Amino acid sequence: MGLAVWIWLTAGIVLVYMAAVDENVVTWLVLLSKSAGIWVRQRWFLIRYDPDSPWVRWSADRSSRRIADELLKEQQNK
Repeated sequence: MGLAVWIWLTAGIVLVYMAAVDENVVTWLVLLSKSAGIWVRQRWFLIRYDPDSPWVRWSADRSSRRIADELLKEQQNK
């Protein structure tokens, strides 16, 4: 096993031991996981809706291009 596996295994064992000894550690872990979930949702929101994000620019260009193509086809059919 690699060094990273041993480090994660050791950290997990320490956390399980601390949770077994002190019940406040469990509360702390629950709050930490909720905080991490909120952070992930915040970052996902920023990636999807920030105007400087390449994803937002790409999707806006794509929808604008699709509407422009539809309008051109409509004009050519008249």
